[in-house]
Amino acid sequence: MLGVTSSKGPFLLDTNVFVNALAGRGSAELRTLLANLPLSFLSASTIAELSWTLGRLDPDHSQTSTVVGKVEAVLARIAPGKILVPSADQWAAAGTLAGRAARAIAGEVRSIKTAFDRIELMNDAVTATVPAATGATVVTQDRDFDLFMQLAPALDVVFYD
Repeated sequence: MLGVTSSKGPFLLDTNVFVNALAGRGSAELRTLLANLPLSFLSASTIAELSWTLGRLDPDHSQTSTVVGKVEAVLARIAPGKILVPSADQWAAAGTLAGRAARAIAGEVRSIKTAFDRIELMNDAVTATVPAATGATVVTQDRDFDLFMQLAPALDVVFYD
């Protein structure tokens, strides 16, 4: 658990850290991580998922400008050198990891049926694959990473509530 477990290296923040911290949900540690954003890494998938919000929100909704402002402010604080962009080999490893995870959960309560499910699992697999180059510890609330750790034991993850 975040705040209890020490990591082996710097943090790589998953998208849900941003979503929860910006919405005022989660522990004080999440807000501290955002306040110290220049110290953390992010996957290029996280940048894409946060940016997706900018295009997806209804411009006529009363809260859109507030949310867009918060997301844009966070994106502006991310140093380009802290964005981990997967190499061709990492993309291939992420695809294999996502496929193995999909096979492992097939037939369970959750299954990978839609294009959205596949994209979500693939983005998570990219986020799980890219920290190997930096020794970073993934900070997430996403339980897919529990399965990823079983499939890739070198992966270091800290979960939060």
